[in-house]
Amino acid sequence: MRNDRLHKLNRIVTWLIAGMAVANVGWLIAARSTWNEIVFRGLQYVAMLLIMYLPHLLRSRFRIEVPWLLSVFIVVFCFSSLIMGDGLDLYGRVPWWDKLLHAESGFLLSMIALWLIHVIMAENDKYIYFNKWFLCLFLVMFSLGLGACWEIMEYSYDSLMGTNSQQFMATTTGSIFTPEDEPLCGHAALRDTMQDLILDLVGALIVAVYGFIRHDKLIERYKKIVAS
Repeated sequence: MRNDRLHKLNRIVTWLIAGMAVANVGWLIAARSTWNEIVFRGLQYVAMLLIMYLPHLLRSRFRIEVPWLLSVFIVVFCFSSLIMGDGLDLYGRVPWWDKLLHAESGFLLSMIALWLIHVIMAENDKYIYFNKWFLCLFLVMFSLGLGACWEIMEYSYDSLMGTNSQQFMATTTGSIFTPEDEPLCGHAALRDTMQDLILDLVGALIVAVYGFIRHDKLIERYKKIVAS
């Protein structure tokens, strides 16, 4: 019953995003925005639709079930980032929006790492993950590693598309900037990247503490599943 409801909700959200994409891109064209901005906004909606399809792909192609609560967290985060942040330009309108999402991303990435550990143990019985210290280290390193990859992607995208994903501009926090905007210089230009990684670390540490406290009960539950 829950899966049916989630499937219906997923379809509704997918059509909502598609409708928002058409409306937003159409408005940008009517407002005679630059093609750079139109393409950038459009790509955010395409990426969001691909993410919506990902759980179905994992389930049908690889027979991997993504927990429904984790799926909801991922969709909410990606919607807040790709649609509200870039598509509707909340990054430019709300200066702290980027920092809020990076704090959430560290938490979310660590939850994904925790889920992956359970998938690996269920498939291959890797008892190395039974060590709680290794578990916590893995959660933190996984989150920081993907956070660093994200920063590399932002840097590459900014270099190729001329955007401001890493917020190196002093006069705007939006992903799109104009020739009138002024860039940050020196140490200040590193602030956004380093703050993002620090927030990734904070979110990862929260989940690591949870994993450390709940470790014995999680392993006990896993052993019962294996025994049955």
